[in-house]
Amino acid sequence: MRIKPGYLLRDVAGQHVVVPTGAAAVDFNGIITLNGTGKFLWEQLQKGASRATLVAKLLDAYAVDAERATADVDGFLAKLVEHELVLHE
Repeated sequence: MRIKPGYLLRDVAGQHVVVPTGAAAVDFNGIITLNGTGKFLWEQLQKGASRATLVAKLLDAYAVDAERATADVDGFLAKLVEHELVLHE
């Protein structure tokens, strides 16, 4: 999975925000605010991480169990899919 082109992750006034640019700004009107975990997962998706890789990376980076990591990844991916922000590779 990979983030669609045209979405940039920026730190603005201490907040992690995703801003659409170019044609993406026409399709998605607004910005997305991410927490630290969301930023971490977004950065992994920019590298083309799979769902399994996201869960593994989350387990490595945070003190959570596999059930929680899987639920968090699935919830995050569901929101991205809902708003058509990811490409399935």
